Amino acid sequence: MINHIGEAIFENRKKAGLTQDRFGIKYSVSGPAIFKFERGYVKPSLELWIKMAKDFDMSERKAVLLWVQAKLPEEYQNLIDFASPKTDEMASKRPKSAGAIRDYSRIAEQEELKRLSAKDTSLPKPLRDLLADDELWAHFRPTGQEINILRDSFGKLGKGTKSAYREALRLIREFTGGF
Repeated sequence: MINHIGEAIFENRKKAGLTQDRFGIKYSVSGPAIFKFERGYVKPSLELWIKMAKDFDMSERKAVLLWVQAKLPEEYQNLIDFASPKTDEMASKRPKSAGAIRDYSRIAEQEELKRLSAKDTSLPKPLRDLLADDELWAHFRPTGQEINILRDSFGKLGKGTKSAYREALRLIREFTGGF
């Protein structure tokens, strides 16, 4: 997990040539608190972080997004996108009731794909069961893009079964030349 807030505090403290105690005085916190912020042991309050970020010449929007990202569980942190137009575009395309939907095509590691898909409640249960199957990963090695297609195309057709999703994966591979 990357500690963006701690890195920003550390870099700006060093740039200013201040010790942790002196830097803390500037924001009415202790030197040990600055140490904990820099190491990622604790996060500053949103109010304190915004005050710091303004001094770091960081936009308030980016500061809030970094703070929110730091508070999320690790598996959801990559869902926050800092590019304004793309964030707005993605929000407008996503159905309001769908919640956060993971883009598996961004994940290259098979073990991570397997681990994350097993916990993802946006996937239909039979698809999660299929993706939890060690045999599937040993023989088929599904890609993130294929998991997205299974969820987005076949998952909308109905609940399905584990074997139906296996056949759907074969069908995807036949159409995309993935065999």
